[in-house]
Amino acid sequence: MKDLESLLEPGEAVLWRGRPAPRAFTFRTFRRTIAVLTGLLGLLGASRIGGEGVFPAQLLSPWSPWLSVLLAVGLWFCVGQLLWARLEWERVFYMLTNNRLLAVHGILGRRRWALPLEQLRRIEPKPLGGTLATLHIVAESTTKTLYCLEHPEILMQLLQDKLAGDADLSSCNPRLTKPV
Repeated sequence: MKDLESLLEPGEAVLWRGRPAPRAFTFRTFRRTIAVLTGLLGLLGASRIGGEGVFPAQLLSPWSPWLSVLLAVGLWFCVGQLLWARLEWERVFYMLTNNRLLAVHGILGRRRWALPLEQLRRIEPKPLGGTLATLHIVAESTTKTLYCLEHPEILMQLLQDKLAGDADLSSCNPRLTKPV
């Protein structure tokens, strides 16, 4: 949070602070993990069909370079990205001030961004559960994502109150009802 405090300009007031929900942030790529794991298990199963297998024996040798690379990539997608996301979660913070929306994230290189509120055009919520959503913040020249926020309606209401005449936020539903 200190990283965000250092980004404040003189006279800037903090209206809201937040960070992602830990489990939702860590497991947001879980579908990809399951797909890769299923693919690896399918490849392993296909290699064992009919005694000799579908693939030539020399390609399935444990020392085969392509198999080693495939297994390394598969392990990264199954376990590595979950660990990486958990480590990153500890370093993700969001803040709304009276002038800007700020964020700090990243593990190896701390990335910071500040979005002036006058550039804000719309908010696209993606509901993840009853009180959980990812917000896509669309500005004049960029789109920023605030992942896995608990009670995002609070931030959305603050943005609507702050920018009622400055941006077209009338299409946003702070209740985050799922589309039918």
